[in-house]
Amino acid sequence: MFERIVVGFDESDGSRDALALAKQLGDRLEADLVLVGVVPPPVGGSLIPALPANAFTNLVEQAKVGLKKAADEFGATYEVVESSSAARGLEELTETLEGDLLVLGCARTDPGPVRAGHKARVLMQGARCAIALAPAGFSKSGGDFGTIGVATDGSPESGQALQAALEVGGDDAELRLITIATDFADAWGFWGSTYALSELGEASREQAEQTLSGTAESLPEGVEATRVMAEGVAAVALREQSAQGLDLLCVGSR
Repeated sequence: MFERIVVGFDESDGSRDALALAKQLGDRLEADLVLVGVVPPPVGGSLIPALPANAFTNLVEQAKVGLKKAADEFGATYEVVESSSAARGLEELTETLEGDLLVLGCARTDPGPVRAGHKARVLMQGARCAIALAPAGFSKSGGDFGTIGVATDGSPESGQALQAALEVGGDDAELRLITIATDFADAWGFWGSTYALSELGEASREQAEQTLSGTAESLPEGVEATRVMAEGVAAVALREQSAQGLDLLCVGSR
């Protein structure tokens, strides 16, 4: 599934976290690792002044020095691309390189949390490949993939997330299948009558149980998984579940 992993690298702490995560994934999947740096074009625009020729050359060379040093250390190759948008440059070069996974660091935050910055949010809305975000401080804290969670709702996209989790986890990772049921009475009870809403909540829980059972039955022979049914808003519930000992959370896109 993942044969070429691309890393957005600019020598920042976040990009070093991304590189550490990409290295672990690459080692597990025997995938090629490519570091990518984006520099602004020498021509100006409505908001960006043109760079002097020597300044642009120095910027490119500086980027190459940092990329080469990291690439040599981690056994990777590297590329530099010009673009007025870092997100667009990463997306276009990843597509040109036929990358299967683009790994990015997080916005500045306390060590541990995953908080998507502007580039990550833009790329997650339209990239053609999978996106992985490294938690803040990952390069210093280490970490492994001992426990992998998969958000499942029975859709084809969640099925792809499960395949990714199985490929990354191999035979030694604990797998958790997580589905979210909606508690309509709790969320919308202030509207007035809660009787019908409570029935909807019960139906949601029944559907969630069926989804977990169906996903578990689809697992390859010999693979077992813990089933987890949470309630609430999906994004919030998944964030809470990720704090319960998950090393990696796999989620499908729309």
